[in-house]
Amino acid sequence: MKALLVTPYYAPKIGGLENYARQLGIALQELQNWEIVVVTSNHASKGQVIDTVDGTKVYRLATLFKFSNTPINPLWPLYIRSIMKREKPDIILSHSPVPTMADAVALAAGRTPILLTYHAATLMKGGSLAFNIVARLYRAYEQLTFARAKRILAVSEYVKQQFSPRRQQKTVVIPNGVWQRDIVARDQPSGANFLFIGSLDKTHAWKGLDQIIEAVGLYVGQHGPDCLLTIMGDGTARADYEAQVQKLGIQEQVVFIGAQSGAAKDAALSAATALISYPTSANDAFPTVLLEAWARQVPVIAAAIGPIPSLINDRRDGYLVAPHDPAALKDAMHFVAAASVAERAAIAAAAALRTRQNYTWEQHAAQLAELAQEVIA
Repeated sequence: MKALLVTPYYAPKIGGLENYARQLGIALQELQNWEIVVVTSNHASKGQVIDTVDGTKVYRLATLFKFSNTPINPLWPLYIRSIMKREKPDIILSHSPVPTMADAVALAAGRTPILLTYHAATLMKGGSLAFNIVARLYRAYEQLTFARAKRILAVSEYVKQQFSPRRQQKTVVIPNGVWQRDIVARDQPSGANFLFIGSLDKTHAWKGLDQIIEAVGLYVGQHGPDCLLTIMGDGTARADYEAQVQKLGIQEQVVFIGAQSGAAKDAALSAATALISYPTSANDAFPTVLLEAWARQVPVIAAAIGPIPSLINDRRDGYLVAPHDPAALKDAMHFVAAASVAERAAIAAAAALRTRQNYTWEQHAAQLAELAQEVIA
């Protein structure tokens, strides 16, 4: 089986959608003997380039301009049609809802079947009126891309439930994942050492980092300075977050370590009492960081918003807290930090077990390979 994997961005660019597309592609190559060819936007320079990632050919198409986090070039359907004539894929694995790239391949695909993976429960972003107006207008056009897909792959049951009943009939849930080998045990640390992992770009303000920082300020004011928030990530709003930390006077309690991977990322996860995921919208349909934490038996404190309450069983395999409420988050942080090591270990072990049973790339690759055979037959 040869697949054209089409995604708005791809490694080395970091993000949840990018990680999903890359890891599932690797699993299909290694475990199902597929040949994968990637088509994506060129996020690093102008013009079209061809390179390799993980031994896979990657076509990086020229971007004319960007709107918010969306790369755009009206000529992409022509470029993709040319690539398809050259590569002759049996199937297309397309990723959305970052617009334009998935729409371009829908226009170029001809009779080649498309499996469209949808990564967000909503396109709306808090605090961005212009973007939300465009997003609402785009939803009408997006229906054409939905219609062109043989199957829609939702990354969570919550995402599937946002579709119309007609769309749900051809939707299959293939969630985010981790590798079986990355699900490991650890000794639970003590103390109030919290970790945030995510983009610090202004377009990702909905990740809620400003509210997490505010919660740390409240924590220090009520419980003293024995608290640490490690912020892993980088982006255009980093200086704004650093200024917020300075204004609150919590420079000793908040550390920015930039974007990390490999051993450095593993070390930060191993040292964390808990990971905090506190989005302000349902935009993130299945946060990758949840699985990264669960696989390493790091308890998760998360906002009860969008899909997250369907992913976490409160006080059984994680901790849910009211969204948009830094004071409530502060209380949850203190509750977790004050909990016994045994209690947190039980929470983390339950999350790791759910991950092993339901959220591995090995399982997802087998499911997708079977689905592909159905639509091609």
